[in-house]
Amino acid sequence: MQNQTEKFLNVNNLVVEYHSAGAAVHAVNDVSFSLEAGSSLGLVGETGAGKTTIAKTIMRILPDHAVSKVEGEVKFAGQDIMRLSDKEMASIRGKDMSMIFQDPMTALNPVKTVVSQVAESIVLHQKLSKQESISKAIKMLEMVGIAADRVNEYPHQFSGGMKQRAVIAIAIACSPQLLIADEPTTALDVTIQAQVLELIASLRKEIGMAMILITHDLGIVAEACDNVAVVYAGQIVEMGSKEDIFLRTAHPYTKGLFAALPDLKGKTRKLVPIEGLPPDPTNLPKGCAFSPRCPYADEGCRERAIDMTEIAGGHLCRCRKIERK
Repeated sequence: MQNQTEKFLNVNNLVVEYHSAGAAVHAVNDVSFSLEAGSSLGLVGETGAGKTTIAKTIMRILPDHAVSKVEGEVKFAGQDIMRLSDKEMASIRGKDMSMIFQDPMTALNPVKTVVSQVAESIVLHQKLSKQESISKAIKMLEMVGIAADRVNEYPHQFSGGMKQRAVIAIAIACSPQLLIADEPTTALDVTIQAQVLELIASLRKEIGMAMILITHDLGIVAEACDNVAVVYAGQIVEMGSKEDIFLRTAHPYTKGLFAALPDLKGKTRKLVPIEGLPPDPTNLPKGCAFSPRCPYADEGCRERAIDMTEIAGGHLCRCRKIERK
């Protein structure tokens, strides 16, 4: 494993466009960020902001039939994975980087036993025999809290929480350096959510892997992430440490997200929603994408694109009205 302070994932100027009914869908628009080995980054934003597309681009699993443009650079452990062949990428995916998909119901094969699905990646990447792979798969399932006497059951025999645990076991079976978790607790009740997050945290500590966590739940980010990137209309509009985002909130959109949260201490009598809707990705505004919903926007915001500005060390914001500190 690499030195824990080395930034082993670098995403630079990433652009992804889909095509739909003859129109270009601008899903990801000039996204850049980096991740140190062993650290965690939360990608936060509303549904449709482009978070999952960023993750699928890193994993190289975008649907070819729907994608019209992919530009930029994704460097992982010193390799630009955008330039790798499909065969070379297949040797990395599942072994060095892995992904927990949002819906465990569709991530598992309904006609294969759970243990065989975990063993599949072990056979592929670690070149073990079938019996050795099954033995290791059973250990991985036990590690995530699934008893050995249930490993030969099928996904339909598992509860939602157990399905998600099985998906996690598949993702970590080969001890990846990078884990991408795409809303891993969305379909689970609050109690199971807490168990899954605790499980992921303990496994990260044990294996030493880095993580990108995709969510719209700021509470989960506060618990699980070191750094945060707030995504809006395919762009990162604010990025920094967890403390920067939660305690020194800068971008109007990020402020709006926090204002829409209930105060459990009872100080807030009325929530303040963000007015309006995210822009149509086939017809993005000329200037700042948030300007139609921003209470502080003026003509300058609407007329030209806004670059990221460093407010303080490592705290970046895409807003022309933010001053450096």
